[in-house]
Amino acid sequence: MSKTVTFLSGLAVLAACRLAVVPSAEAAPRAVLAGYDGICTGADALTGVTVVIDFQELDGNGGTAAPTITRCSPNASPGTQRTGIKALQDAGISVTGVAQWGLAFVCRLQSRPAATESIPITGNPSYKEACVITPPGSAYWSYWNATGAGTTWTYSSYGALNRNVVPGGFEGWSFSLNKTATTNPPPGVTPRNPAVNLGNPTVGLSVDDLDRQITLGQSTTLTWTSTNATSLTASAVSPATGGGAWSGGLAVPGGSKTVKPIARGTYTYTIKATGTGGTVYSTATLTVQ
Repeated sequence: MSKTVTFLSGLAVLAACRLAVVPSAEAAPRAVLAGYDGICTGADALTGVTVVIDFQELDGNGGTAAPTITRCSPNASPGTQRTGIKALQDAGISVTGVAQWGLAFVCRLQSRPAATESIPITGNPSYKEACVITPPGSAYWSYWNATGAGTTWTYSSYGALNRNVVPGGFEGWSFSLNKTATTNPPPGVTPRNPAVNLGNPTVGLSVDDLDRQITLGQSTTLTWTSTNATSLTASAVSPATGGGAWSGGLAVPGGSKTVKPIARGTYTYTIKATGTGGTVYSTATLTVQ
């Protein structure tokens, strides 16, 4: 029996892009991981990730200014995986979920949209977001990412919990008001990191199950994406036994593979990407109960 999350087209994809495990109340990151304004520089340039929050129509709504935020989210343990939500918190961005789903959906970033402000969605110009149920598709935070090597954003088909960030890359959040899956506005900041070599490979590995947990006997799917890679390898799983088959060459630039662990435990899967600019790794963790 597979517990893989299946992403559908149309509005289902739109909803899937909003999935993310977040604290049910506003949560600031620990001081040791405090972010700073601007893109990541210095020692953080290739280990941290730059977070961009574009409030779009929320800026000035109800007379409350909300200029676009660009902050570096340092990684306290370079080389270890971080989800999109963890990167937000490490950057110093407060995140709020919804009451109905607990930690399942992003509802507010930096306390916006506030519970008291009217959001003029089509058919309901006085709509107010209470963060009780899932935000409507006409007024929600869309999730984007970029490797840092180019100048364009990619609209994420995974929620911020399922997706590991790319070191040196960008994580973007843009408020979408009365838009569709094809007209959602990307963040209005060019996602270019001067420290990222245009030829350097990047790779990201994700577990498709939203909570990254399955029951023994079930299977799940690992999905990967890459840029500038000439070869991809399923290089390791730790512990070495019990995590299912994860070894050998993988499809370039991306693909997926089903794994079926044979023992309970927490397993870390590693993917290696090699290109003319070097070799990089990404990991994803799965818990088998």
